[in-house]
Amino acid sequence: MRTDNHPFTGVYRGRVVAIADRQHVHGGGAVLGGWGGMRVDTETRYDFWIRSPEFGDLFFQMGAQEPPPMLLDHAVTVVMAGELVCAVANHSTGFQRLYRPKSVYRVNHGGLPVLFLVLIILGALEVGGYDAIANSLQIPLILAWVLWVGVAGLSVSRYNGRLDNILTELIYGGGPIERFANAKEVNRSPRLP
Repeated sequence: MRTDNHPFTGVYRGRVVAIADRQHVHGGGAVLGGWGGMRVDTETRYDFWIRSPEFGDLFFQMGAQEPPPMLLDHAVTVVMAGELVCAVANHSTGFQRLYRPKSVYRVNHGGLPVLFLVLIILGALEVGGYDAIANSLQIPLILAWVLWVGVAGLSVSRYNGRLDNILTELIYGGGPIERFANAKEVNRSPRLP
């Protein structure tokens, strides 16, 4: 499989030396004339550090997701796309988690703008007095839209499946990207806890 055209920028292998969770409080609210209220949420963000003989200590921020699937001294591989963690493979337990960030993977939005355009065109034809044309175009245009959404969905599924295969290959098979991994992109870390 060709892996030269993908968004992944780094593959990092090492042993886990620290895992930390941070509580992040955010919220807001407004009161106007005695009416209103506030909303405060707390989310937990997970960070972990790995030590690699190749790169030294590396810091990774997981965001508000599940805890990292690892414990101290586990051997792990982390695949990144820019500053986003895309996959973590725990070689000590055999567990692999793909995170599929929306900015890396494609999403099928269902073609709503195209549907609105079709409905606007049909509405304009009816308002303009072309009822017969509008009625004759309704079914073909809606079927064309359904077909277009289906083809777009298949394209998105195929692309995302290809990325999953590349991730697995990078995790377990190495690959050319490993030689060019830049620890400085990731290692803007606070000190180990």
